[in-house]
Amino acid sequence: MHKKIFAFVLAAALLCTAAFSAAAAAFTDVADDAYYADAAERMAARGILSGYGDGGYHGDESVTRAHIAALACKMLGKVDEATALAGVTAFSDIASDSWATGYVNYAHANGIILGDGDGKFRPDDFVKYEEVVKVIVCALELDEDVKIDPTDWSKEYIEAAEDAGLLDDLIGKKGEYMLRSDIAVICDAAMTLLDEEAAEETTTVTTKKTVTGGVSARPVTTAKTEKTEPEVTTTVTAATTAESKPAETTAATTAATTKAPSSTTKENMLPFVPFS
Repeated sequence: MHKKIFAFVLAAALLCTAAFSAAAAAFTDVADDAYYADAAERMAARGILSGYGDGGYHGDESVTRAHIAALACKMLGKVDEATALAGVTAFSDIASDSWATGYVNYAHANGIILGDGDGKFRPDDFVKYEEVVKVIVCALELDEDVKIDPTDWSKEYIEAAEDAGLLDDLIGKKGEYMLRSDIAVICDAAMTLLDEEAAEETTTVTTKKTVTGGVSARPVTTAKTEKTEPEVTTTVTAATTAESKPAETTAATTAATTKAPSSTTKENMLPFVPFS
């Protein structure tokens, strides 16, 4: 898990949420009783998701692979790292001056998002329910025990997400394109999980330091070598790259004359980004 890696980032995000959630303006197109209203507000307050220039959230719209890549980086607090990787990518269909290059490069390098197996990323394709689930599971490193079923690549990713409670409040289903409404909900659930892990990590570290660094009320008469806790670092170990994942058969592409998203393969699953 990313407990130590994310502890500082998530603690700061929690403070940011507490400070701005009350002031966050409601999206003009989201009813107060909408199932995703609170999740959308929280994710907007944390800078993970955003609305459109018209003040709306557009919860009934789909999300592209490029946006999912950006979303993953934002969830993990890796925007600066992604920005540093902007430029040329390994994919022939992404221009070096595209806004998404850094996000795509970071997500791809860390095994969160893969290409289509033919050297393309298909940044403008929409993502399906199971693809978003896969991205979130990989971003949270819940895929350690996932074994790919050749007859259904997404089966164990979905089971891992269900076990972690990430899918409890979603209304979409496998095979459908995931809407922004559900994306807000699953991101909110994922961040809640990371927050809990960060809180546990902080409590554990604090407790250990208190025990090992406590001062005795009795005078010390014998010199002893004091043991100290190893410093907690935030070094990120690169996750398995895309090539380490078995390739998936690419599905049919969408019609060029419509905006309808093309179907994607296991290698197409990415994380998501804010909309401005």
